[in-house]
Amino acid sequence: MELCLTMTKRDLVQRWFSEVWENRDMSTFAEMLAPSLENTELLDGLTNPRKDYPVLIEVVHKLAGELRVQILHYMEDGDWTSTRYLLTSDGPDGITPVHAEGIMMIRFEGDRIAELTSRFDAFAFFEQLGQLPADAMPACLAGQALIWD
Repeated sequence: MELCLTMTKRDLVQRWFSEVWENRDMSTFAEMLAPSLENTELLDGLTNPRKDYPVLIEVVHKLAGELRVQILHYMEDGDWTSTRYLLTSDGPDGITPVHAEGIMMIRFEGDRIAELTSRFDAFAFFEQLGQLPADAMPACLAGQALIWD
């Protein structure tokens, strides 16, 4: 799919969320990465983003079910964008809702992603999935360790 030359950076961020994260379209994922981004460079903390990012997306879908992403706040500064977003799903069983907020910064080279970093409320996400106790954050703040057998 050829991009329209009039796509704004906000349109590109929305495309990232809707086509890549919600619809798991890995051809769009590959198309959106800048050619200058080498396989050995970090993208969102992943050392081989072209290989590892699709795996991350698939794992999150398996854990949470079908995802929806809503942009809550969006800002631009030159080639950089900053987006606060809300990820929601009906949960892996389709009846236990999951929601968590995140913040993502992207540097674009033209209409391609050259750098991306994000922070996501993983505590809330994993608590809602039942993988962390509901009081995990307060326990950690009180100095307790989360220890598994």
